[in-house]
Amino acid sequence: MNVGKETIIEAFLQLLHKKSFEELSVKEIIQKAGFSRSTFYLHFADKYELMEDVRRTLNGHFLSFYEMEFNQWGKPMTLHLCEHIFEYRSFYELEFSDTNAIQKLSNRLAAHLLLVFDDQDYAIFASYGTIGYLTIWVKNSFQMSPAEAAEKLLKIGFTNWTKKIGYEI
Repeated sequence: MNVGKETIIEAFLQLLHKKSFEELSVKEIIQKAGFSRSTFYLHFADKYELMEDVRRTLNGHFLSFYEMEFNQWGKPMTLHLCEHIFEYRSFYELEFSDTNAIQKLSNRLAAHLLLVFDDQDYAIFASYGTIGYLTIWVKNSFQMSPAEAAEKLLKIGFTNWTKKIGYEI
């Protein structure tokens, strides 16, 4: 990736910690990045295109955890996910406040899970449940550590809910 582009993205993510997306201006982003407007416009048409680029990159990274082989994880996949979300929390705080963004990410995750589980109903259920859980974690200002959130998410994924209600499939 281009150093100028990377620096602009990093400055943008840092500024999202302090201001809402709507309040941010290109001027503030380039001042933080230490570049000129022409450098910004070499990479992005406006702050909305910048946001779409960040969304594509970070959501792509998020989804890539579902493409890893089990033995590549080194630690639970849910921990990778939660650490990723926590690291880019300024982005995910914005992303998970947008119902359209939540739905798009849930649908993309469902498509990934369909390849893994070969069951559309389970893929949809697991996808929307996972994104819903992570959304609440983010909206509750990360009251749990990434490790705690990951452990709970993993436990939910392995729970046999039918046993708890006295129904076996």
